[in-house]
Amino acid sequence: MRIPFETELVRQCAPTLAGLKASSLFRFVFPPTADPFRLVASVSRILESKHLDIALLQYDVIKRSGLLFVYRPKALESIMDQPENLEFFRRRGYSGSGWEDILTEMSLLLATRASFPHEIGILLGYPLEDVEGYLVAPREKGLCSGCWKAYSHPARARRFFEKCRKCTRIYCQCYANGTALSQLAVA
Repeated sequence: MRIPFETELVRQCAPTLAGLKASSLFRFVFPPTADPFRLVASVSRILESKHLDIALLQYDVIKRSGLLFVYRPKALESIMDQPENLEFFRRRGYSGSGWEDILTEMSLLLATRASFPHEIGILLGYPLEDVEGYLVAPREKGLCSGCWKAYSHPARARRFFEKCRKCTRIYCQCYANGTALSQLAVA
């Protein structure tokens, strides 16, 4: 049985819909009868009034699989306003100066089937030291894990992970009980 697109979006992106995270990333396999681009556009129209958006970063026509990025533009601007984040992307070979440019460069990397750009963690709101820790030692467990592998500040990370789990649980229950996506997304 296939999970409907909106149901999976709520399950994967509840913390972003609630305003706890800057963005979320998830992969979805579209059913054979669905037009992925039309579906993403219709969800984008629902989210735009709440200052959220969705982008299809990568799409595999054969597998009908899309990598979707649900985000809050203002939160991404705030992340990229931090000089250490922009410097991090520069060191990683990105030439863009804003989140839109960085995201476009990542999308191009994904299209060429290069290795996955794990630096996207910065745009997902992960702490810089945790993204750097992962890039240095991806096979290590880290200090704890939830939305990401935390390599620093485990107590703070655990509190945030628990908040995200609770949010996801509540949002999934509300959606299952008939609350519309437009009502779940907060401005």
